[in-house]
Amino acid sequence: MNYKDYYSTLGVKKGASKDEIKKAYRKLARKYHPDVNPDDDTAAKKFKEISEAYEVLGNEENRKLYDQLGADWKRYKQTGGQNADFNWQNWARGQGDGRRQRAYSRTTDDFFGGGDFSDFFEQIFGGGFQTGRQGQRRAQPGADFYDQPFGRQGGPATQKGKDIQAELEITLEEAYKGTEKSVRVNRNQMKIKIPKGIYHGRRLKLKGRGHPGSRGGEPGDLYIRISIKPHDVFTREDDNLHATVDVGLYQMVLGGVVRVPTMNGSVKIKVPPESQPGKVMRLAGYGMPVFQSENRKGDLFVTLQVSLPEKLGDKEKKMFRELAALRGEKVQDS
Repeated sequence: MNYKDYYSTLGVKKGASKDEIKKAYRKLARKYHPDVNPDDDTAAKKFKEISEAYEVLGNEENRKLYDQLGADWKRYKQTGGQNADFNWQNWARGQGDGRRQRAYSRTTDDFFGGGDFSDFFEQIFGGGFQTGRQGQRRAQPGADFYDQPFGRQGGPATQKGKDIQAELEITLEEAYKGTEKSVRVNRNQMKIKIPKGIYHGRRLKLKGRGHPGSRGGEPGDLYIRISIKPHDVFTREDDNLHATVDVGLYQMVLGGVVRVPTMNGSVKIKVPPESQPGKVMRLAGYGMPVFQSENRKGDLFVTLQVSLPEKLGDKEKKMFRELAALRGEKVQDS
């Protein structure tokens, strides 16, 4: 089993801040998302890799454990995997320091797409023993198999149920307004409230909605990663939106009022005279709602694209030639 360099996967340095890691993940997730790359197995594989990397580096507890693993892994490899100090069971149980290790399940309801993380991830963070080395076993999805610790009275201790990793796809409009989705997981129908302004890749936690615990243990949790479909008009960058609009030649040259789309319908803007193609106009407060921040919104950036007239009549062509002559420009007679 090979070591996973999650920093390299996201293209960040080891000392990168939480915001830098989040920004790198969002950029790559937009690029390799399956909705943007349908039927592209390479992009799908890359998307899983960056999702796994963010699962680790985007969580402080996971990142701390992963960074601690680095030095021990080098010693482990240098000894050809025979270093007695490197104990996979300790890692799978949180290194024996009493930390509760999060359990990730590949078993999800048919409504969702599961996590499907690598063996390396599952070995360190999944709580199961998943290498093919002699003397170790692999916990299969859905199996009731654990190396159980024992309580003080000699009986098996309670075991928290496995968490469920799932993905739910919504539209940009639903992310803008907020929505409530009725979904089915583990044969149970439930309603999930999606807060407005939620980001692509953000996870929602539903405590106690995972797999049942054993021996009286509490149930696991349900983690839903939100996936936002690409929009026909708008692209999103953090809390801002971007759109391109066609503006007539005469309005670009002489100025005028045009309508531009927003998430709440079209609005009028003034195009300054002699605007150049590619000019960007900012509409403050017309972007996405800021997640978990009341009454705040990002901005909408509109790029002006000139729409040239077609099917010109003879008189129109003559006027254009006269205009070209006034400006000292040569044109070919048709």
